[in-house]
Amino acid sequence: MTLSDDELKQAIVDALADHTVLTMATQGETGPHVVSLMYAYKEFDLYWLSNPAAGHSGHLGKGSRGAVSIARQYEDFQNIKGLQMSGQGLRLEQGAEAKDGFALLTVRYPFLRAFAAGELASHLDKAAVYRFRPERITLIDNTRGFGFRQTLQL
Repeated sequence: MTLSDDELKQAIVDALADHTVLTMATQGETGPHVVSLMYAYKEFDLYWLSNPAAGHSGHLGKGSRGAVSIARQYEDFQNIKGLQMSGQGLRLEQGAEAKDGFALLTVRYPFLRAFAAGELASHLDKAAVYRFRPERITLIDNTRGFGFRQTLQL
């Protein structure tokens, strides 16, 4: 079974909407780093907040390649669904895209608005908005058949 391009894109967007945490792997001068992050998305771009001093942030600060996996914990292998991505991550400087990314995050995670207005605002002041722009996305969906995977090149 092969999905049409439109079906594949819709399945990817559905998976992005259905999950809330990504796992990102980066590589830098300090070695490899893996982190789980809450994300928001616009089309296929992923946005998150992170401390610029964190390992993955340092690796992505000026833009570099990374890999992302998005999936839940499944008890039955026949139900496994998720995404694997490779692409480029980038710290967004203060500007329109950073503001838009933060707005997407506050819509998806309303508690961030409370943080921004309350005692945790100082922590948010230390955070930066990052974007991951995938170049390749592989949909994994065992509900379509064991081992089903289809890749979208962007």
